[in-house]
Amino acid sequence: MKTITRIAISLALLATTACTDDDGAQRGDDTSGGTGSSDGGDSTDASATMGTSATTASTSATTASTTATTTATTGEDSSTGDAGDYEFDDAPPEDFAQKDRMGMPAVATAVITDKDDYNAATPADDADGVFAPQIVEAITALHGALDDDLIAAGLTPCDTDTCVTQAASVAIPDVIRIDLTADAGFPNGRTPTDPVVDITLAVIFLDLTVHELRTFADLPLNPTASDVAPPAEFPYFAEPH
Repeated sequence: MKTITRIAISLALLATTACTDDDGAQRGDDTSGGTGSSDGGDSTDASATMGTSATTASTSATTASTTATTTATTGEDSSTGDAGDYEFDDAPPEDFAQKDRMGMPAVATAVITDKDDYNAATPADDADGVFAPQIVEAITALHGALDDDLIAAGLTPCDTDTCVTQAASVAIPDVIRIDLTADAGFPNGRTPTDPVVDITLAVIFLDLTVHELRTFADLPLNPTASDVAPPAEFPYFAEPH
């Protein structure tokens, strides 16, 4: 249990590596100083693997970029039917400046060094592999720091190439995917109660041919739900309390 707690603390620190400078620019700790992966895999090979996965995702990225426009109108409150409760700006997207993006939680925070460039980029840049070297370097360093603890806890870490392939399958491009033919729940969309960071960390750290995607999420180390259940109707979040 001490080992599992140590891993949990390490993962919690990982999820909070991003912070803000006095001038408001987002920054994060450089993870490039870590050691190699548990199998000594070459970062160049892993980067190539990420690039291949990114290229495969190019069609998805193009579709996401094309459809990621603001279709904003003044609507009705779906829970009450009263018009005017929700007002949305209907200005075209080109009138706005992009400052952040986080379709996939923890990616920009934990595995991207050039955070400002990433936040200003597009899904098409992801599919072109622009940030693949940074992701591979960060994943390699994280495994060098935490693989011993994972093994001590009875878990099987993925090797670098496998981790990169797993990460690319859900994080490249950095968009929220929705398949209406599949069950809702992260990484297929995102519900208010999904343990998204725990699931993302499992993709980055664990061999998913051995472990379930919810391995970290199901550890009895954190609250499993909010103390107030979310409502079943829009906006689906409980009132502040």
